[in-house]
Amino acid sequence: MKNNRGITLTSVMIYVIGMVLAIGVIATITSYFYSNVNIESLNSDAATQFTTFSGIFSYEVNLLDNKVIDCVTEQENGKKVSYIIFSSGNQYTFKEETNSIYQNQVKICSEIVDCDFSYKFIDSKYEVTVNFKTNNLDMTGDNATIYYLK
Repeated sequence: MKNNRGITLTSVMIYVIGMVLAIGVIATITSYFYSNVNIESLNSDAATQFTTFSGIFSYEVNLLDNKVIDCVTEQENGKKVSYIIFSSGNQYTFKEETNSIYQNQVKICSEIVDCDFSYKFIDSKYEVTVNFKTNNLDMTGDNATIYYLK
Protein backbone atom coordinates (compact mmCIF):
# COMPACT_ATOMS: atom_id res chain seq x y z
CA MET A 1 0.00 0.00 0.00
CA LYS A 2 1.21 3.49 -0.98
CA ASN A 3 1.86 6.06 1.73
CA ASN A 4 -0.18 9.34 1.10
CA ARG A 5 1.24 11.84 3.57
CA GLY A 6 1.01 15.15 1.67
CA ILE A 7 0.68 16.94 -1.62
CA THR A 8 3.15 16.65 -4.42
CA LEU A 9 5.04 19.42 -6.11
CA THR A 10 3.00 18.86 -9.29
CA SER A 11 -0.32 19.40 -7.48
CA VAL A 12 1.02 22.61 -5.86
CA MET A 13 2.03 23.92 -9.28
CA ILE A 14 -1.43 23.13 -10.70
CA TYR A 15 -3.14 24.92 -7.77
CA VAL A 16 -0.90 28.00 -8.19
CA ILE A 17 -1.49 28.18 -11.95
CA GLY A 18 -5.26 27.78 -11.43
CA MET A 19 -5.33 30.56 -8.82
CA VAL A 20 -3.29 32.91 -11.05
CA LEU A 21 -5.72 32.31 -13.93
CA ALA A 22 -8.76 32.89 -11.69
CA ILE A 23 -7.31 36.12 -10.28
CA GLY A 24 -6.43 37.31 -13.81
CA VAL A 25 -9.98 36.73 -15.06
CA ILE A 26 -11.51 38.47 -12.03
CA ALA A 27 -9.12 41.43 -12.39
CA THR A 28 -9.96 41.82 -16.10
CA ILE A 29 -13.71 41.77 -15.45
CA THR A 30 -13.39 44.17 -12.53
CA SER A 31 -11.27 46.69 -14.46
CA TYR A 32 -13.73 46.59 -17.38
CA PHE A 33 -16.64 47.17 -14.98
CA TYR A 34 -14.98 50.10 -13.20
CA SER A 35 -13.90 51.79 -16.43
CA ASN A 36 -17.53 51.68 -17.64
CA VAL A 37 -18.77 53.01 -14.30
CA ASN A 38 -16.41 55.99 -14.55
CA ILE A 39 -17.55 56.78 -18.10
CA GLU A 40 -21.18 56.58 -17.03
CA SER A 41 -20.58 58.88 -14.06
CA LEU A 42 -19.32 61.58 -16.45
CA ASN A 43 -22.51 61.34 -18.49
CA SER A 44 -24.85 61.03 -15.52
CA ASP A 45 -24.58 64.71 -14.56
CA ALA A 46 -25.98 65.77 -17.93
CA ALA A 47 -28.76 63.22 -17.61
CA THR A 48 -29.48 64.43 -14.08
CA GLN A 49 -29.75 68.04 -15.24
CA PHE A 50 -32.10 67.10 -18.08
CA THR A 51 -34.21 64.85 -15.86
CA THR A 52 -34.55 67.58 -13.23
CA PHE A 53 -35.57 70.18 -15.77
CA SER A 54 -37.90 67.81 -17.61
CA GLY A 55 -39.69 66.76 -14.42
CA ILE A 56 -40.31 70.32 -13.26
CA PHE A 57 -41.27 71.56 -16.74
CA SER A 58 -43.59 68.58 -17.36
CA TYR A 59 -45.45 69.37 -14.15
CA GLU A 60 -45.93 72.95 -15.39
CA VAL A 61 -47.15 71.82 -18.81
CA ASN A 62 -49.66 69.38 -17.31
CA LEU A 63 -51.43 71.99 -15.16
CA LEU A 64 -55.03 72.40 -16.31
CA ASP A 65 -55.88 75.52 -18.31
CA ASN A 66 -52.25 76.66 -18.33
CA LYS A 67 -51.38 78.90 -21.28
CA VAL A 68 -48.25 80.50 -22.68
CA ILE A 69 -48.24 84.22 -21.96
CA ASP A 70 -44.88 85.16 -23.47
CA CYS A 71 -41.87 83.41 -24.98
CA VAL A 72 -38.73 85.31 -25.99
CA THR A 73 -35.13 84.53 -26.96
CA GLU A 74 -32.89 87.60 -27.01
CA GLN A 75 -29.38 88.89 -26.43
CA GLU A 76 -28.62 90.86 -23.26
CA ASN A 77 -25.10 92.29 -22.95
CA GLY A 78 -23.90 89.87 -25.63
CA LYS A 79 -25.28 86.84 -23.77
CA LYS A 80 -28.31 84.79 -24.74
CA VAL A 81 -31.43 84.86 -22.55
CA SER A 82 -34.44 82.72 -23.37
CA TYR A 83 -37.59 82.58 -21.30
CA ILE A 84 -41.17 81.37 -21.33
CA ILE A 85 -43.95 82.65 -19.06
CA PHE A 86 -47.07 80.63 -18.27
CA SER A 87 -50.48 81.80 -17.06
CA SER A 88 -49.78 79.99 -13.77
CA GLY A 89 -47.30 82.79 -13.04
CA ASN A 90 -44.17 80.65 -13.45
CA GLN A 91 -41.34 81.80 -15.68
CA TYR A 92 -38.57 79.51 -16.94
CA THR A 93 -35.42 81.37 -17.95
CA PHE A 94 -32.13 80.23 -19.46
CA LYS A 95 -29.23 82.63 -18.90
CA GLU A 96 -26.07 82.03 -20.90
CA GLU A 97 -24.20 84.27 -18.47
CA THR A 98 -24.58 81.70 -15.67
CA ASN A 99 -25.24 78.64 -17.89
CA SER A 100 -28.30 77.92 -15.76
CA ILE A 101 -32.06 77.51 -16.01
CA TYR A 102 -34.26 79.23 -13.44
CA GLN A 103 -37.86 78.72 -12.41
CA ASN A 104 -38.85 82.24 -11.41
CA GLN A 105 -35.74 83.19 -9.36
CA VAL A 106 -34.75 79.65 -8.27
CA LYS A 107 -31.93 77.86 -10.11
CA ILE A 108 -33.14 74.40 -11.15
CA CYS A 109 -30.33 73.37 -13.56
CA SER A 110 -26.71 74.33 -13.99
CA GLU A 111 -23.90 73.63 -16.45
CA ILE A 112 -26.26 74.06 -19.42
CA VAL A 113 -24.52 75.01 -22.67
CA ASP A 114 -27.64 76.14 -24.54
CA CYS A 115 -31.39 76.17 -24.04
CA ASP A 116 -34.19 77.98 -25.79
CA PHE A 117 -37.95 77.91 -25.64
CA SER A 118 -40.43 78.35 -28.47
CA TYR A 119 -44.10 77.64 -28.95
CA LYS A 120 -46.82 77.31 -31.58
CA PHE A 121 -50.56 77.44 -31.21
CA ILE A 122 -51.90 74.49 -33.23
CA ASP A 123 -55.49 73.22 -33.21
CA SER A 124 -56.39 75.05 -29.99
CA LYS A 125 -53.37 73.57 -28.19
CA TYR A 126 -49.99 74.99 -27.33
CA GLU A 127 -46.97 73.08 -28.60
CA VAL A 128 -43.88 74.10 -26.59
CA THR A 129 -40.47 73.12 -27.99
CA VAL A 130 -37.41 73.09 -25.74
CA ASN A 131 -33.91 72.85 -27.20
CA PHE A 132 -31.64 71.67 -24.38
CA LYS A 133 -27.88 71.13 -24.61
CA THR A 134 -25.18 70.24 -22.08
CA ASN A 135 -21.59 69.15 -22.69
CA ASN A 136 -22.61 65.50 -23.05
CA LEU A 137 -26.29 65.71 -24.05
CA ASP A 138 -27.69 67.33 -27.19
CA MET A 139 -31.49 67.60 -27.28
CA THR A 140 -31.68 70.24 -30.02
CA GLY A 141 -33.06 70.32 -33.56
CA ASP A 142 -34.71 67.03 -34.44
CA ASN A 143 -33.99 65.74 -30.90
CA ALA A 144 -35.68 68.70 -29.22
CA THR A 145 -38.31 67.91 -26.60
CA ILE A 146 -41.87 68.90 -27.48
CA TYR A 147 -44.52 69.42 -24.80
CA TYR A 148 -48.26 69.83 -25.40
CA LEU A 149 -50.26 71.93 -22.94
CA LYS A 150 -53.58 70.50 -21.81
